Amino acid sequence: MNVVRAPGEGALILPLALWCTVGLLAAAPAAAQTARLAPVGKVVEVVDPSERISGNAAAGIVLVQGGDTIGSDRLWAYLSEPVPAKMKLRLSSIDGRYYAEVDYATSEARTGWVALDLSLRQFAFLEQNYREPMNEIAALLSDAETPRFYPVRWASSHYAPDAPPPAPPKDTDPLRIYMNTERAQAFVVVDGSPAYCRDASAVSGFKFNAICDMELGDLRLPEASNGQSVVEGLEVFRRSGVRTLAPLALDVRIRY
Repeated sequence: MNVVRAPGEGALILPLALWCTVGLLAAAPAAAQTARLAPVGKVVEVVDPSERISGNAAAGIVLVQGGDTIGSDRLWAYLSEPVPAKMKLRLSSIDGRYYAEVDYATSEARTGWVALDLSLRQFAFLEQNYREPMNEIAALLSDAETPRFYPVRWASSHYAPDAPPPAPPKDTDPLRIYMNTERAQAFVVVDGSPAYCRDASAVSGFKFNAICDMELGDLRLPEASNGQSVVEGLEVFRRSGVRTLAPLALDVRIRY
């Protein structure tokens, strides 16, 4: 049987097929996007400052895994409830030659891993001048209005389209505290015994001079009713001679 087409009918077949294909693609679910916080307000960045000392204070709280390395596109934050409306990130090098502050608004933030965009013009200074950045660069993320801290991690690049966020934390994940002890020896208590922090520098006037390494499981509270593992609060003790000084209490919130 011969089929008779109306004038111009064949010309409509290909455009119609293309239109259907485009419609199907548009109806397909969008790929999941990385949760990201962008800086708000003015970014503070100082290279080679003259003021280097920040005594008796924490300079960084970081989850560290083998293979992690610093990078302007590699910093992630692990957020737990309650998530504040505004957060402040502080980056500092061990010798105080580099310091930066970045503010973030968290109105659309969720719990779990969130990528932190770093709009820092001088970040390359860190990559070019420090041979062991994971030991010499501290990162501290806090509530912008209260001293409540949340851990960060230098993980995979969050600009790669197929790069997933880091895996959820677990008890065996290492947690690192960078701090200035004002010449005192620092330690944390693990299973009732002191776990001493290692010297990060022989120079007490540096931004931080001690690094305390522990596992999340060392700090975990008894199992919460909802089945989550919870870390709330951390104390770093200092010992000067035979005297044990009052601990430095850190309001750290980690729910995993």
